[in-house]
Amino acid sequence: MTMNGEDMKQWGIIWFFLLVMFALAGAAKAQEVITVPNKALNGIQTPPSDKTKNKAWINWTDHVIRAVGRGEIHIQGDNHHVPYHAMAKARQNAYRRLLIAAKSVQLTPTGAVADFLGTSDRLLAKFENLLKNAEVIQTVFLSTGPVEITLEFPLTGDFASMVLPDTIIRLQEIECEQSESAGNTSEYTGLVVDARDLPIKPSMCFKVLDEDGKEVYGPAYASRENVVYAGMCQYVSSITNIEDNARVGGNPLIVKGLKILPPGSSNIVISGTDAARLRGSVEHLAFLKKCRVVVVMDANSLAK
Repeated sequence: MTMNGEDMKQWGIIWFFLLVMFALAGAAKAQEVITVPNKALNGIQTPPSDKTKNKAWINWTDHVIRAVGRGEIHIQGDNHHVPYHAMAKARQNAYRRLLIAAKSVQLTPTGAVADFLGTSDRLLAKFENLLKNAEVIQTVFLSTGPVEITLEFPLTGDFASMVLPDTIIRLQEIECEQSESAGNTSEYTGLVVDARDLPIKPSMCFKVLDEDGKEVYGPAYASRENVVYAGMCQYVSSITNIEDNARVGGNPLIVKGLKILPPGSSNIVISGTDAARLRGSVEHLAFLKKCRVVVVMDANSLAK
């Protein structure tokens, strides 16, 4: 088939848009923060490796846990139910890995979900039943015979509602202090904490502190309803075009993380100057209450 100049121009435009779409998709994936649970279930998490990345992982950017299970097909005679048995086995193995990953999720700066569950048979049974509602997002029949099933369960919603600690919300007290001290009329749309180069441990519940150890953002500022719905923050691994992130809007306040307190936890310390800028914003309480917060971290910081 021969194409004239107009056809070639149209195809060129199509290819251009396809390349842009692929580039954007690649950029989105590059920003994801993913951790893999260890076998000890003590809350320690490590970057995905070639051996573990296809078994179970926690995506802190999308707030989901995913796990893959495999079921072997053993054909004996003329058994038409073999594929179904393999799929059931694959789902069972995926569920087992999903449960292990869910228990290892960092819940607070110093504790995991497993610590919350403790030795309570009632809590554990409730937790296990909850995860049985995991969604099958992919089923693959491998050419070599086995079946692989991928399960996914959100860290938000019912999961967060069950495991998040009960906190005393001091929003009314803070609102009074804010109304008396606010003098800056800057209308920030969200908060971005640049925690690159810090050995941060992603967590469902954490605090941003000033240099005196006073809470600037955390359970006292975030609405529990919003934390359950969307998570306390979103973790990403790139600050490029952060203003395009819908969570923090087009004019976020960007602050620099100085250190982790205590070491090895999830709490981030920022400078007194940045803390004052945050407290001085008239939109301070509004966007914090809505959890319009993004934490930027190095993907490699998990290995430090």
